[in-house]
Amino acid sequence: MKSPTFRAAFEKEYAALEVSEFIAKQMAEQAISVRSLAAKADVSPTVVQGIKTGTRKNIEYATLKALFALGSEIQFKKVHAA
Repeated sequence: MKSPTFRAAFEKEYAALEVSEFIAKQMAEQAISVRSLAAKADVSPTVVQGIKTGTRKNIEYATLKALFALGSEIQFKKVHAA
């Protein structure tokens, strides 16, 4: 990935994929439906479904944090730029 533009786009899409896979896996492990998670997180089922399928982009931090009502937490880690 020599192109900085391509790399930035790739990393953004990869991050969205990681979030959607994490949410889907947690929902499956806990046997929780889209509607149930939406109710717990106080967001619409459309938002949860969009995040779960990866079609919803630019997720607000507050929404993402609320979705972690599944018993997970968000951690930030400083990394050194390459």
